[in-house]
Amino acid sequence: MIHTLRRVFGFLMVSAATAAAQRVPSATIPSTRICDMSMRVLIMQLVDSAGQPVSGATLTVRRVRTRQLVERAEPTGDGSYKILEDGALRDLRPGGESFDVTFALGARRRRTRVRIGMDEARCHVRFIAGPAKITL
Repeated sequence: MIHTLRRVFGFLMVSAATAAAQRVPSATIPSTRICDMSMRVLIMQLVDSAGQPVSGATLTVRRVRTRQLVERAEPTGDGSYKILEDGALRDLRPGGESFDVTFALGARRRRTRVRIGMDEARCHVRFIAGPAKITL
């Protein structure tokens, strides 16, 4: 038994040394192609003219190309509003898409257009263009 283990170990050592001597090419995966398990959420801030967070507004997000309602969100309470998250990637075009974001509070409305795409690895949503803060 011990003799067999020595032979197997010796074979493995010779095989490893031979492979190293032959300089077998190795391929590495670029870090830009590896997805992590985190969930990205795109957030916009809604503020008043004094720059203070505005709570209580309703938010709608519509895809410009189809006019489809993508997100209808309630406020978080601190003036932050979720625009889109990674769950929307399957419907997102690789080059990005335009979305109309509308905030409403009572009779006041504010609409802006943003462009949202995906990161290089196509794992997470990201803002391409548009404001991160809106004044109501």
